[in-house]
Amino acid sequence: MQKWTKRITGGLLILALLTMYGVTAKASMADEAEYYELETEYRGYANWSSRYFVFQIPEKAYVSLRSEGSGVGDYLEYTIYSSEGNEVLESKDVFTSHNMVTDTYCKTAGRILPAGTYYLEVYSAGDFSFRIQAEKFIKLPKGEIVALNSQGKGQMTVQCGYAADALGYRIQYSTDYRFKKKVKTIYSPTTTKTIKKLKKGKRYYVKVCPFTTYDDGTNVYGNNSYVKTVVVRR
Repeated sequence: MQKWTKRITGGLLILALLTMYGVTAKASMADEAEYYELETEYRGYANWSSRYFVFQIPEKAYVSLRSEGSGVGDYLEYTIYSSEGNEVLESKDVFTSHNMVTDTYCKTAGRILPAGTYYLEVYSAGDFSFRIQAEKFIKLPKGEIVALNSQGKGQMTVQCGYAADALGYRIQYSTDYRFKKKVKTIYSPTTTKTIKKLKKGKRYYVKVCPFTTYDDGTNVYGNNSYVKTVVVRR
């Protein structure tokens, strides 16, 4: 995955950045925001109050946020605003998991955002830490079945069309042409996959699509291919 960071230091440079992008967010954000460098882990503290951070995305990207804290639970909230002051990531959209053994909370969220300047608001009742990462936006093509045949008994071979940026290919097949029941899904790291232990003499319907994964584990899929069919050899 392509990543990037943009190093800008000094209050004058931050002000120049905000002016250049025409920031019209809340005055309190513009006045109080600290510059945040993408992909760095920030550790801080707030006493039942909000702190603000400003960061820039140089081009359309998948932006992910990850945060960990101990004993804070619902008293730790993250909200991302555009330069116009609109919420592009609401605190309710941040997923929270809790490790009861260590009493550690992990908060994660992801959004596809256009290039621009953004504000992060952190509301905390104590210590907090977060990391924001921006990965180049990936748009995968529609899937394609180049070949579909059954040369061996009880099996079929699917050949997918190659897709740049794909980690692999999702293959779905069923004896129901509507794909409403008995749908099987497998993932292949290569364009060609032989599927075995199928019902001999049965007609199967198949569709494929390329997929990849961002660093936070979020999957990205292209559109499904046209459905093709094959009768499995007896």
